Amino acid sequence: MTKKRAFVTGASGFIGIHIVKELILNDWDVMALHRPSSNIHHLKKMGIKCVEGDITQKETLLTKVPPYIDALFHVAGNVSFGSNGDKQQNLDNVDGTINVLNTAIEKKVRRLIYTSTGATWGLQHDKQIDENSGSNVNDIPINYFRTKKLAENAVLKEIERGLDAVILNPANVVGPYDKSIWSPFVQAIANGKLSKIAGGRACFCHVEEVARAHLVAFDKGNRGQKYLLAGTNTSFHRVAEIVASLLKCPPPKVSTLRDPQMSKELFTLMSMNQIINDSKAINELNFKHRSILSMYTDLVKWMIKEGLVKIG
Repeated sequence: MTKKRAFVTGASGFIGIHIVKELILNDWDVMALHRPSSNIHHLKKMGIKCVEGDITQKETLLTKVPPYIDALFHVAGNVSFGSNGDKQQNLDNVDGTINVLNTAIEKKVRRLIYTSTGATWGLQHDKQIDENSGSNVNDIPINYFRTKKLAENAVLKEIERGLDAVILNPANVVGPYDKSIWSPFVQAIANGKLSKIAGGRACFCHVEEVARAHLVAFDKGNRGQKYLLAGTNTSFHRVAEIVASLLKCPPPKVSTLRDPQMSKELFTLMSMNQIINDSKAINELNFKHRSILSMYTDLVKWMIKEGLVKIG
């Protein structure tokens, strides 16, 4: 029986690595796109075909993506929350996604799975959202939110023109191989550099469950649909307490004042009370929640193994 073929952008990144692992477990033939500067140590160990490229360069994509593949998982994205990187983020998240979409159409890809984010709904304080809720993203001073919304709109536009695509919207994703999202937070607590934390709440999902949802979305996701992957709801302070207990160090205290180590954008985000209904993904993609303790235990164990943090 012929293996299904997948092309993964952002394959060397946090979520991308886990999607590649899940594809291999399900006997897919995988091609992984990475930038020349990317660390592909973990990908090489998986025995897949790694190809150099940049989603901001359409001509590169056209030479790398084979025709008629079964699935293109577009995971690549710039998750920076600092405003000084806005120009590059616009190129990566918006222009890059448009290039991927055009390539998928030209190469007659069977189905595209786009990794968006729950942030495309903006910041909804004390208000439950689902896939049909309105977005206030244009009122939020965080460029990442806006660029992901613009990219998502580009995907939806091509779906209207005939592209077969499904959009996944994870909330806060946690787990091994994360070096840029929650790892710096863990390191700040371990090093005693984060003394204060905002009192908001949010939803957290394990990266392995997010990866599995991507594969189920290929088989069972409805064309043109968005799926929120929320996970377990808890406070940021509870997350900090769990991390501190795993590292055997003091946790930061809840405060209405921003810690100097935290950006204004991140402090605003952590001050909100986020409530997400992800019953659609649970029912249609068999998406599963895990405990906060299990998520951060997996992350911290991996960070210790990689020498990124020490206990005590």
